[in-house]
Amino acid sequence: MSSTAPITPELVVAQYESGKLNLDGTLGHLTPEQEALLKKLWRKLLRSFEKSTQEISQTEQPEDTARTTLKRSTRVRAVNNNNSSTDRMSTPQPEPAGAGSSSSSSSIKGGIGGWFGFGTSKSSADLQKKKQQEKQQDLQLVAQVAPHSSAPPPFIQTAAHHAQRSIRDAFWGAVLCDHPDVLLLRFLRARKWNVDAALEMLLTCLRWRLDEEIDWVVWVGESELNWRLLRRGIGVIHKTDRLGQPVLYIPVRLNDPQAQPADHMLDYTVHLMEVSRLFLHPPVEKVCLVFDTTDMALANMDWTFFKTFLHYLEHYYPECLGLVLIYNASWIFYSLWKLIRPLLDPVVASKVQFAGSPQELHKFIAPENLPTEYGGTDPFRFEYVLPEPDENGAMFRAEERNAALRARESACDAFEAATRDWDARARQDAADALVAASRESDKYVRARTLYHRIGVVDDMCDVKWGESG
Repeated sequence: MSSTAPITPELVVAQYESGKLNLDGTLGHLTPEQEALLKKLWRKLLRSFEKSTQEISQTEQPEDTARTTLKRSTRVRAVNNNNSSTDRMSTPQPEPAGAGSSSSSSSIKGGIGGWFGFGTSKSSADLQKKKQQEKQQDLQLVAQVAPHSSAPPPFIQTAAHHAQRSIRDAFWGAVLCDHPDVLLLRFLRARKWNVDAALEMLLTCLRWRLDEEIDWVVWVGESELNWRLLRRGIGVIHKTDRLGQPVLYIPVRLNDPQAQPADHMLDYTVHLMEVSRLFLHPPVEKVCLVFDTTDMALANMDWTFFKTFLHYLEHYYPECLGLVLIYNASWIFYSLWKLIRPLLDPVVASKVQFAGSPQELHKFIAPENLPTEYGGTDPFRFEYVLPEPDENGAMFRAEERNAALRARESACDAFEAATRDWDARARQDAADALVAASRESDKYVRARTLYHRIGVVDDMCDVKWGESG
C-alpha cells in the first residue's frame, strides 16, 4: 500500500519555513506505485460510468448537521421569476444605504454597513412595522435587489441533472474546470491510497452533488443567496499565503445564526466552497483559512453549521484545506476549543495553528498580502458589489453555450479514450484540451461571481490579484 508522509503540525509549519509546498502524491509528483493506484482507480471508475446514479447509496450525514428542506431548483425564489411580484416581498422595501451604488463596504472584521437603526417611532405600531421591514430585508435575495438584467436565465436541465443520470454524467459535471486526475488524487490521499475506499468515497460525493443540486448552485450563483449575508463578508477570499494558497477569511463576530433561515446559510456555505475551487490550480490545490475570533461572542457560534462545514470538508471537498489559522483567540474561543477539537478529523486538526498577533500571522502570510486590519500593509477592505446589468449575457446565448458544451463533451471522450489506453503523452494532451474546453464553457454554465466583477477571476478562470483585489 502506497502512502504519503503523515501530516503533522511540524510538517505544516516546515512548509512555510522553507517556502515550498509539500507536493507528495499530487499531480506530476507521483511515485510509480502511486501512479499504478491512480490507474487502478480510473479503471474501476470507467467500468462504473454507464451505471445509473440510482445505484449509489443515498448519502447520509450526521443528525445534527444542516440539510436543505426542498430541492433547490424547485424552490419558488427570485431568479427564475425575476419579473414576478409573487417572488418579491409583498411590502415595498426601503432601499438600504449604498444599494443605489450596487455595493456595500466594511472591513473584514468590521461592522455591517447599511440601513439598520430603528430611529424614532411615533408609536409602537410604527416601531413594529419598521422591525417587520428590517426582518423582510434580512430575507432578501441578491436577485431581489440587483438589476433585473443581471440574473442568469432559468436553470437548464443538463444530462447530469436528469432522473436517469449516469455516473459518467455526474462525474464530468463534478470535475468542472479541474484536471480530472487532481479530483481522483484528492480521494486517494484522503483514503490513504486505498483504491476501493477512494472509489466509494468519490461515488458518495457524486451522489451528494446530485442530491444537493450543486450544478444549480453554480448556475444561479449569488442571485439566489441572502443579500445581507453576502454583505457581511463572513467568507472573503483575498490574495495568497506564503505558499501561494488562496486565503479565506472568516470573521466569526460577523456571524448571526438568527439573522437568516438555515437554508440561506447552507446555500451560502456550498456556494463559497464551489467559488473557492476557482482559485485552486496545480500545484496549488488547497486553501488557507483564517478563522478570526476577534471580539466573538458565544452567540456568534453556530454549532449546526460548524459541524456541517466540517462534514462537507471531510467528505465532499477532501484534501482542499492547507492551513487553519485561529487568529486572536479569546478565552471564549479557548473554552469552545475543548468542544471543537474532538470533532476534527486528525488530518484537519494537524493543520490548525494559533496566531495571537500580526507578527505570528506574518509567518504564514506576507505583510504585502495581509490587510492592514490584520497588521499587514494591504489596504484592502471588503466590499460586496451587486451583480451588474447583463453580466451573465453569455448564459443566454444558447447556440454558443451548446457549441461550447459539445466541445467539452468531445474533450471528455478523448480523455477517457487516452485513459483507457493509459498513454502518458496522449493523456497529458487530452487533459490540457479538456481543461481548456472546460474553462471556455464555464461562462455559459456559471453565473459571474463577486471575484469576476472586481477583476480577480476572468472568464477563462485565471486568477489575477492586482489593485482591484
